Amino acid sequence: MLRETSGKEAGEHETHFAFILFLIYLASFFLRLPARIPALGLMRFDFLLVGTITFFVLSNQSTKGSRLDDASKFLLAIFVYSIVTLPLVEWPGSVVNNGMMAFIKGAIFYFFTLNLVTNERRLKWVLGVFVGCNLIRVVEPLILHLTTGYLGSATHLGGGEFAGRLSGAPMDTINPNGLAFVIATVIPFLHYVFAPSGKKAFAVYLLLIPILLYTMGLTLSRSGVLALGIIAFGIWWKSSRKMLLIVLGVAGLAIIFSTLNDVQKDRYLSIVSDDARQSATAQGRFDGWVSDFKVALNRPIIGHGLGTSREANWNVAGKDQISHILWAEIWQEIGLIGLVLFAMYLFAMIKNFQGASGLIKKHLSTNDFLYRATQAMQVWLLMNLLFSFASYGLKSYEWYLFGGLSVALMNAVRARISKNEKLPLVHGSSSKENKFPLAHRIR
Repeated sequence: MLRETSGKEAGEHETHFAFILFLIYLASFFLRLPARIPALGLMRFDFLLVGTITFFVLSNQSTKGSRLDDASKFLLAIFVYSIVTLPLVEWPGSVVNNGMMAFIKGAIFYFFTLNLVTNERRLKWVLGVFVGCNLIRVVEPLILHLTTGYLGSATHLGGGEFAGRLSGAPMDTINPNGLAFVIATVIPFLHYVFAPSGKKAFAVYLLLIPILLYTMGLTLSRSGVLALGIIAFGIWWKSSRKMLLIVLGVAGLAIIFSTLNDVQKDRYLSIVSDDARQSATAQGRFDGWVSDFKVALNRPIIGHGLGTSREANWNVAGKDQISHILWAEIWQEIGLIGLVLFAMYLFAMIKNFQGASGLIKKHLSTNDFLYRATQAMQVWLLMNLLFSFASYGLKSYEWYLFGGLSVALMNAVRARISKNEKLPLVHGSSSKENKFPLAHRIR
């Protein structure tokens, strides 16, 4: 978990090989390499990577004897709480066999990121691999659609009619909403981090945005469109050219809407209109939220057990699926106590982003990579908070990878300030500016 600096050198040479393995693991995880290459699946490639990386991290002398920061304490508290409450939950076997393992698989991203992403260069590599792999996840099903007509999913229009929806590629595991989430995830990083890095990068950015928006339309994801709206709002809010963005946005919306087919127009109009053909499915989503919270109220304090949302929904409400709203999922599984712990973890992540942003504005240039990365991560967080009302995620990677990145970003900012202005990396300072923890001291 996240560890505060002990005042010693991080020993980056000791974790160099582990960091390379971490990049390979990120690529394997997002691109599902074991599913694509049978030999990797047979050898349990991802499991071997995780085991090897964990060994190198735990054997690194620079991480020994250091303390846990607040965010790590909250994550550890969730895990310990899930163990302590085993005698009180409804399905302890499911918690042990499924819930805890799934939680560990998600939280491992936090553990690796905080112990391995120890400088700005490594942060660039992680973001590059992350964005690059997720772009592949978007482009692959799009190419399959254009060449073979692949869609992968469908939605009911009413009256016995269905419309196709683009989901992830056959080797991927994401449904249409998941693909929309991937698209919404990469856009802030393309806009803030990639596009300003050069003229060629900006040209590629201008080429990619229409492709991503076209793919988003094929998903028929209403939550995805709302996420894009949040991203656009975040970019507009942070921009100094608000009027220009309003004009471009209105023009862009007019052009995009004119290119949609009747099914797509009806789908997205159903967000705001009761007269659209697919308004019933939108209402069904709200009804599902009500049902999910009723299930949570069945065991409101302790919950039904980590990883048991689907079982709880089936046994209590007769609905055979996991809750599709993060907050209901958490409440159903680990109760109000766990919900508070997770909210405190998110608050610690937000404080890291805010702290990094404040330090950058005070000491660094707004054209700096670290500033652009901070802007992208803040807009991503705003978007993901919206998406949390349309998808589950307690055991998903994103909250933990970005929780780790929030502190890795803070580490890189402090290291840059120390290098540029000879400011000491103060541990345990009581000032507001220095209250954010460090995993390591960055060389």
